[in-house]
Amino acid sequence: MIRADAQGKRVAPRSGKGQPPSIEKKLLDDSPDAVLFVGPEWQIGYANRRAAELAQASTSDISGNSLWTTFPELSDDEAQSHCRRAMAERVQIEFERETRSGRWVRVCARPQDNGLALYCREIQSSDDAIISNDLNGVITSWNDGAQRLFGYTSEEAIGRPAASLLIPDDRQQEEPEILSRLRRGERVDQFETKRKRKDGTLLDISLTISPVKDSQGRIIGAFKIARDITDRQRKERESLLLGAIVDSSDDAIISKDLNGVITSWNRSAERIFGYTSEEAVGQSVTTLLIPADRQLEEVEILSKLRRGERVEHFETKRKCKDGTLLDISLTISPVKDSQGRIIGASKIAHDITDRQRKERASQLLSAIVDSSDDAIISKDLNGVITSWNKSAERIFGYTPEEAVGQAVAALLIPADRQDEEPEILRKLRCGERVDHFETKRKRKDGALLDVSVTISPIMDSQGRIIGASKIARNITEQMKNQEALRSANEALQRSNADLEQFAYSASHDLQEPLRMVSTYGEMLRRKYDNQLDARAEEYIGYIVEGGSRMERLLRDLRAFTHASLAAHEPPPIVDSQTVLDSALTNLTAAIGENGAEITSGHLPCVAIHEFQLEQLFQNIIGNAIRYRSEASPRIHVDAARNGRYWRFSIRDNGIGIDPEYKEQVFGIFKRLHASSEYPGTGMGLAICQRVVERAGGRIWVDSEPGRGSTFFFELPDAPGN
Repeated sequence: MIRADAQGKRVAPRSGKGQPPSIEKKLLDDSPDAVLFVGPEWQIGYANRRAAELAQASTSDISGNSLWTTFPELSDDEAQSHCRRAMAERVQIEFERETRSGRWVRVCARPQDNGLALYCREIQSSDDAIISNDLNGVITSWNDGAQRLFGYTSEEAIGRPAASLLIPDDRQQEEPEILSRLRRGERVDQFETKRKRKDGTLLDISLTISPVKDSQGRIIGAFKIARDITDRQRKERESLLLGAIVDSSDDAIISKDLNGVITSWNRSAERIFGYTSEEAVGQSVTTLLIPADRQLEEVEILSKLRRGERVEHFETKRKCKDGTLLDISLTISPVKDSQGRIIGASKIAHDITDRQRKERASQLLSAIVDSSDDAIISKDLNGVITSWNKSAERIFGYTPEEAVGQAVAALLIPADRQDEEPEILRKLRCGERVDHFETKRKRKDGALLDVSVTISPIMDSQGRIIGASKIARNITEQMKNQEALRSANEALQRSNADLEQFAYSASHDLQEPLRMVSTYGEMLRRKYDNQLDARAEEYIGYIVEGGSRMERLLRDLRAFTHASLAAHEPPPIVDSQTVLDSALTNLTAAIGENGAEITSGHLPCVAIHEFQLEQLFQNIIGNAIRYRSEASPRIHVDAARNGRYWRFSIRDNGIGIDPEYKEQVFGIFKRLHASSEYPGTGMGLAICQRVVERAGGRIWVDSEPGRGSTFFFELPDAPGN
């Protein structure tokens, strides 16, 4: 019996003395192949009927004869070399030979325990083209396979040069090179090229060409096997194209077997999931990609695939190498072998994370639009309404069915404002946005509403403006409130102006009567000095002191109202160092009496009335001297830039202020000490606060009892600084 080895090559049974086992002899006798067993001395021990036919003798005639004399086609140096090498080196060797009848056979020489088995199969009926030619390239034999492949009969082909018959013009240079190699005794193996048929069509061909030698070992021609690989090449090109498509796809394309084990992994799968093909192939889809809460999905998918069912656009989640989850749309198809058996699956995984995010955002936006208190409306560039939310219905009275498809101008815009819509549409076409445009729009019932409109252009994916989104806020109530507030403010401003004017006039008009009270009280004291008793002297003292204190109060009140009135005038630019020097001149007596030391850093130019800044310095520094500690007053004035402002600081070493009174000290007539202990009216810091605020700044104090105080105030920088 003829068996096949691991490489698909025939293996003869082992036996002794060049004979097959008797149990197999009958099978070999009937074999369509010629079978010979020869001993170590090359005598034929067995030949079947087919071998006898090739030798043109009977089996009994050739048994015991020399292989070389019985089969001259095997006696040339090349054939003998193959046979001797197979026996000596115990290796299987295959080669082709032409028999004396002109037929070609493929010889397989396989070593046995006590000799060599030779199997000779005729290859004239092969699907391959079997052609022989001489060293000039002229065809000398042509099998049926050559006729089927190239379209020429043997009568048409034999005697003609292969170059002119079969080789395309652009490949003529191949034949001289092949013949040159054959003359050197070289073999050409699986040379892939193109050859032309009788009808002019081209075929992809794989050529195997062996030199043919005569009995003296001289090379006399060539034996050529031509295999049509057109279909294989087409499939290879299709496979390469498919591979390129798979690798260039934006989707992950993965194949797996019916156990869910990954067998292929394209570049996009690597990009999407983070695993290289080396890391992924051979791994289970379940463990590599499927989250713990979705493990049952794979079982159901594999079940469907085994039934030959396709899974289309299945939306789920899959995990990446870094643990992040992706929204994925899966399309999975069963893969079948050539017998139609399902052997695995091809999976296309499309990353829809961004699409899902956009859909969720769109749903959220839709919910926001529907729940908004504002009317949110979209329209095209002709002003025709394309969407209408619930608040638009509530505000304007039209349902979406009534509004969508209608022109904004006809539905909502009053007759006296029709010119607004063309201007709005013009701006939108230019890509401009309309912000907080306050106008009037009409309701379904004809009532007019005050609305604030914000309109933005809408663009498509190519950036073309295709319409507009409009947010209309009903500000009718707000406008009424603003009008009421404006009227109230105007009345209040008139009242404040009247009050300030009254305070200024009163403080001025009361000065003279109070001065008379103080003057006549003092005159009474001098005229009747030592004539009145102690109680009268005390009463006169009360009159004089009360008049003087009231005079100071009125003077400060006039300064306070003056500070308010002056705020209506645009402030000039003043040099604060010059103003400080002027204030210190006014305080010369107090400075000298208390031994105060006053220093300053670099002081800037600021925007404020000069007399007001002088009041600021004079009041704060005067307080620092007045509310001194036991130590001599030490006061430092400085300024530092703070954006568009200059921040002034006046630091002292006085008695300090309890933090709970840091706001109270700026109130009108607010005093923390008795006038007998520290003289004053309680107006100084109130005047400072009014001056700073009217200049556009602010004032505050940092202080602790017994550790001095630092007063800060900010004033606008001079323009151009």
